[in-house]
Order: sequence, then structure tokens, then C-alpha cells
Amino acid sequence: MKIIVALLVVLVLLPVLLLASGLLANRVPLMAPPGPLERLRTYLTTNVAETSPQPRFPELAEPHFAASPERLFEAVGAAMDALGWKRTSDPVAGEHRAVIATPLWRFRDDLTARVARTDTGGSRLALRSSSRVGRADLGANARHILDLLAETSQRIKGGVNGVRLH
Repeated sequence: MKIIVALLVVLVLLPVLLLASGLLANRVPLMAPPGPLERLRTYLTTNVAETSPQPRFPELAEPHFAASPERLFEAVGAAMDALGWKRTSDPVAGEHRAVIATPLWRFRDDLTARVARTDTGGSRLALRSSSRVGRADLGANARHILDLLAETSQRIKGGVNGVRLH
């Protein structure tokens, strides 16, 4: 009987520990708005994160830079290289694509970064990261975007306008 109870405890605790370790490894801002329940639901049911003008999570607001698109394109490429991501680039389209191996499970995720000129003379950066496997990413794709924004803003004087980086 003790063996059955121990086996049941392991079968219940193991998935919880695996999920918790994935969330911890991805350093997700779990307590930030709109709150932990909404974030957990999202991290456990989606495998895509992207920036937008009206994001569900504030850290995924589409970033705008004072730098020229050419300078931003260069900085994004350098940031991807610094992060150790395998990338391809299309300067004419203003696009970088990267393949990222997740730290815990070594799954492959795809990130696309598109640079465009703004009406004010600066540039904006549209980012989309998606998992190749599974229905949930445990926040890995949001983490890829946040890591890229942090690395990019270090390379651009003045950083990102209106975006809080974690």
C-alpha cells in the first residue's frame, strides 16, 4: 500500500514540478499585470508570443526606437548573435529570423524580427516567437522577446521608448 501511495504522490508531483521548473527557467513576470492567473492560463495554453500596439501583457508592447531602421536592424542582428541564436537575415525586407533552443527542454522555437521606419523618423520592431512543438510554451516565447529587447536596447543609445524590460 505504501508503494501505491508513493507512486501516486510522484505521479501528481512530477508534472507540477516540471511545470514549475519550466516557468522558473523562463523567468516569466508572473506577478505583473494582468495578474498570475491570466498569465498562467496563457503560458499553459499558447505557444506564441508577439509584440503589438495593444498587447495583452504590457511588456509585449511594440517597441519604438529613436534610431534609424538601418541602425536598429544592425543592433537586432548583433543582439541575436550575442544571445547565441542561429539567425538568417534579409536586409532588403528588414527582417531577421532566428532559431532558439529552449534552455530546459532544448525544443526549437522560431523568432522573427521585422524593422520598419516610423512616421517620426525613428523605427519600430515587430517581434513574433513561436514554438515548433506543443501547445504550451511556459512563457518561453515571451522570454525570447524580452531577452532580445534587452540585448537590443543595450546596443541602441536611448533604449526602447515606453517599454519596461524585465
